[in-house]
Amino acid sequence: MFPLEGIKVLDLMTLSGYCGMELADYGAEVIKVESPNTGDPLRALAPLKNGASVHHAFRDRGKKSITLDLTHPEGKEIFKKLVAQADVVLENFPPNWMDELGLGYDVLSAIKPSLVYGRISAYGSTGEKTDLPQYDLLAQAKSGVMHFTGFPENPPTRIGFSISERYAASFLSSAVCIALYHAKSTGEGQIVETTLCGSAIAISEDKVITYGAEHEDPMRTGNAHPLINPYDILKCKDGYVAMGISSDAQWAKFCDAFGRPEWKVDELYCSNLVRGYHYFGDLRVKLEDLFSNYTMQEIADICDETLIPGTMCSTTKEALQQPQLRVRNMIVSVNDAELGAVEMPGKPVKFAGQEEDDLRAAPTVGEQNKELYAALGLDLSAQAALHEQGVI
Repeated sequence: MFPLEGIKVLDLMTLSGYCGMELADYGAEVIKVESPNTGDPLRALAPLKNGASVHHAFRDRGKKSITLDLTHPEGKEIFKKLVAQADVVLENFPPNWMDELGLGYDVLSAIKPSLVYGRISAYGSTGEKTDLPQYDLLAQAKSGVMHFTGFPENPPTRIGFSISERYAASFLSSAVCIALYHAKSTGEGQIVETTLCGSAIAISEDKVITYGAEHEDPMRTGNAHPLINPYDILKCKDGYVAMGISSDAQWAKFCDAFGRPEWKVDELYCSNLVRGYHYFGDLRVKLEDLFSNYTMQEIADICDETLIPGTMCSTTKEALQQPQLRVRNMIVSVNDAELGAVEMPGKPVKFAGQEEDDLRAAPTVGEQNKELYAALGLDLSAQAALHEQGVI
């Protein structure tokens, strides 16, 4: 049994889906509420395979789907009936949009006092900037993430995936579980919310606390660490490797493994403190000269054998071939009705002693309309009439 079995979630989020996916992964019944006919725009987000979005296949896995027009009077009444049976509502609409529909938290919590209402927004529900639009790119720029990412001689750099959106969703799924625990104990629901910019700030821990302590703006340092050396990406014979030497004991092991025992006692390199003073323009050049005699795989093999934190810089194709990811069920294949077999990341959290069930594919638009609306007392003729009116 997964920990969230028995929890019912109404997922109204558009072009997102991560939070509901995480809750579904761990047992919740997540019902994706979509616009009639077209469904969530996420379904059209490239890349497409067989005309369907692989992002939808991933982010909506394990969910159910119904179609419902929340702007229609009858649609609103149906949604209220769904809320009466639900534990959680998720949304990422512009601020006050649900209130303007007459479906805000105050209305819904009167129907279900224990309701947990989770939302993601750009800046949150308080303050003067709540109405400003924002996407991951803007969140990375606004939060300072882009300022300290990249090389000092180059412009600010975006991290290569939607990090603020992904973390905001994961933070929200954790918050939902905490609020559910409170609701189950007290009967009291509440609003929990995360923001894109706030989530980016939260994961910028060392930069934020460093500024707080030193009042100096952290600058871009490329792939190197400002305080630990060598903690860097280094060129070798056929590509690049990552070395994460974070202690003097690891440095000594490295020097022995790669045939440079004299570096252990050299006054320029013998401790992390002095290595930092002599890294750029000196030790770093010598390391890349040393690695020019080794391939990525050879360096990775030596590091693995001697338990030194170092490995090759893999492409996505190479990364997906790592046996340990397969052993941990982190790369899984899901049979999607529209896409066929699709490989995607598995569940990142594992429960000891439990075997993982196969992941369920993402639903087609309105796939569970008949089932879930029948449970509300709407027979097929009533559903047909609502469909004709564009309500479902």
